[in-house]
Amino acid sequence: MHTAEEALELIEEHRPEIILTDILLPEMSGLDMLEAVKSADYRPKVLVISGYSNFMYAQRSIKLGAVDYILKPVQEEELAEKIRAVYQLMESERKNQEQIRSQTAYARLGTEALKEKFVQGLCLQKTPLQEHIHHRLQVWNLEWLETQSYVVVSLSLGREDARGTQDKDINLDLFAIGNIAEETLKNFQPSVMVRSIHHDWVILTAWEPELAAAQAIYDQVLRYQKISPALGISERKYAFQAISEAYEESRQALKLALLDRDRGIASYADLTGRIGPEQVGSLSEWVAEAVLEGDEEASKRWLDEAIHRFMLDRGVNKTADLSIKCFEWILEVHSSLAERVEADIGHLPMELWEKAERCPAVEDLKRSLLDHLHELMKLASGPRPSGQANYIIDKAKRIIDEKYGEPLTLQSVADELSIHPVWLSRLFKKETGQNFLDYLTEVRIEQAKRCCAARTSKSTKSPKKSGTRKSSTSASSSRNGPT
Repeated sequence: MHTAEEALELIEEHRPEIILTDILLPEMSGLDMLEAVKSADYRPKVLVISGYSNFMYAQRSIKLGAVDYILKPVQEEELAEKIRAVYQLMESERKNQEQIRSQTAYARLGTEALKEKFVQGLCLQKTPLQEHIHHRLQVWNLEWLETQSYVVVSLSLGREDARGTQDKDINLDLFAIGNIAEETLKNFQPSVMVRSIHHDWVILTAWEPELAAAQAIYDQVLRYQKISPALGISERKYAFQAISEAYEESRQALKLALLDRDRGIASYADLTGRIGPEQVGSLSEWVAEAVLEGDEEASKRWLDEAIHRFMLDRGVNKTADLSIKCFEWILEVHSSLAERVEADIGHLPMELWEKAERCPAVEDLKRSLLDHLHELMKLASGPRPSGQANYIIDKAKRIIDEKYGEPLTLQSVADELSIHPVWLSRLFKKETGQNFLDYLTEVRIEQAKRCCAARTSKSTKSPKKSGTRKSSTSASSSRNGPT
């Protein structure tokens, strides 16, 4: 190497950690050369050799990063010792930097652990917005929870069969979908994601619409991990104190998404049923009524409602649990039908249970049960022998014939038959061609006619007897009169 330019080319190519240079070089000084290679991302250790003891040279050398200023003449051993000292200095600095990085990483992990624990606490217990909570929100950049509306999203593996795999594999999959979700959420801010106490993930986000964020996570996990995840979304909340309520809603929605494989993403709004909790016990009765009436639409509607309710049951966590619940409920339907019709439908075929057990998804279970209800319709409401009346309507007519003089109503007769009055009204019209009230009025009129006819007959006979007595008296008077 003869010139400063050649030295610059080598330095730019190899970026050495230690540079040894003389102040006097051809074309430019060694100090000018150092100034040319100096940058924010490249700060080598420099040893400057000079035949000048000029303070200005030494001062400029130090500013350019020189760790030593060596005056000529210099011995080879002395120079080697200087270089070894610089190398040891560099090693010491490297160790210090590694310790600092390690401590920073541990500090970051500790901060993240505290943040995770804090968010978990907000999810598990209703927390008022007190001053110390406000400060923590600021520390972790979560103050948007105070000022913006938000939803809570629970994220888990969507594969029901994952429960049967190794815990290590499940944890790896959960870790993987967590990384993908966290990366995806960078496009849907403000958001925060932490591990939940159930060992899956919980997301709090102010992004609107929240379904877009959930769908993006679902699509990315499916794309990169080949796993169909399950996500449950709470209703949107407008108060900080509602985080725990939103979390519980997201868990319930997640359960729906886990049970229904075709769904993937479920919202708490999807859990709203058509009936109130106090009416759930009547579902088997309503399905029995629909079966007897041959109403496929009604039977499907009430079956959907029953399955929907069972999915929310705390003891139902997978499709097999749901199958057991539905099988027990169908037994109730059979029992209700057996009380109302003179047909052998009390027995529940075991093949239905075996088929239900094999159903991989909720929709498969619904189809299987709906097919069974259709078979019950054919058995209970199929063609009857000529002249044979419907068992329910025949019984209703007997009640009317026996109690027509009492204040009978459609409701009171339905209660006695243990059926719904609306269904009784429809069935009555279908079987008799007239509505319940018209039939009751007709029976009462006929009975009134009979009573009237009986009274008329009785009063007609009474005058004849009176006339006979009168005639006898007259005859007697005639006989006893003067001659």
